[in-house]
Amino acid sequence: MAQLYIDIHTHQHHSPEADLFGVYNNMLNSDQDLWLFQPVTAGLHPWHIAEEDPGKGISLLEELLQDKEIVAVGECGLDKAISIPLAIQQSIFQQQIRLAKAYRTPLIIHCVRAFEEVQYALKAEQFTGKSIFHGFNKNKTIADQLLKKGFYLSFGASILTGKHDETLASAPLDQLFLETDDVQLDIRTLYAYMAQLKKISLEELKNTVFNNYQLVFG
Repeated sequence: MAQLYIDIHTHQHHSPEADLFGVYNNMLNSDQDLWLFQPVTAGLHPWHIAEEDPGKGISLLEELLQDKEIVAVGECGLDKAISIPLAIQQSIFQQQIRLAKAYRTPLIIHCVRAFEEVQYALKAEQFTGKSIFHGFNKNKTIADQLLKKGFYLSFGASILTGKHDETLASAPLDQLFLETDDVQLDIRTLYAYMAQLKKISLEELKNTVFNNYQLVFG
């Protein structure tokens, strides 16, 4: 039987398709409506942290974890390119790491210019679960460092520019995912590009990503 295409992180509501499913991301501290058609993730996005009420959404996140409504915590993390003070971001991120640890769920991590700080927070909280750096678009050096430590990387539309070819060519398949994030794009396009780059069949890539999904979220 042909394997599924998995879009590991999307902000789009996918129409049901026999050969595809998307993991929809709920941002609990934004004004979006809660979407709980499986599979979904949920977290407090650093962009939407309100300084007057930074923890908005934390109690709902724990309720969703208690009710096993979500497959991962996130996206959550740190972003040095926004105006929200880093100390506030770190506090909210740490709370979400603790919840992921307590409920034994993986993390979907948003990270902009803060890879050292994110890793420090994970180590400080003694988080040993699975973590996916989503929307990864940094250089091969950073990718290699994260992969060596056992993290997963999820790549999106930026791979189509060719700037990640060297990184993707050398990265182990069993630590990779693909995603559309907030881009209107058919995930199949990314699969086709990566399969050609890795010089493997589309079915082999689909099978490996599916196995990665089962390992991280199973």
